[in-house]
Amino acid sequence: MRSRRIHRFTALLVFLLAAFPLVAQQPAPPPDLDDYVTRSMKIFEVSGMAVAIVKDGKVVFSKGYGVRKLGDPAPVDENTLFGIGSNTKAFTAAALATLVDAGKIS
Repeated sequence: MRSRRIHRFTALLVFLLAAFPLVAQQPAPPPDLDDYVTRSMKIFEVSGMAVAIVKDGKVVFSKGYGVRKLGDPAPVDENTLFGIGSNTKAFTAAALATLVDAGKIS
């Protein structure tokens, strides 16, 4: 069960990372972002997440959604730290793919 949630959370992170360039080009968060995040949390069965949109090196939006731990009322905020385990491999792969696309590495 835990492994399934980790895989779903990893998939959600990879999806959000892939969608990041599309969102980051906008000066402000889309008006339906809250609904999108809430639907994504239900689809991937996560109890909470923090979202930040950074444009030109500046945070233009940050917000927490849901709770830190299922069954615990402590809410997630924009400063909540999450243990991401071995998800750094997915982040590294996405970062390398971005550099390949930009022609900076091959």
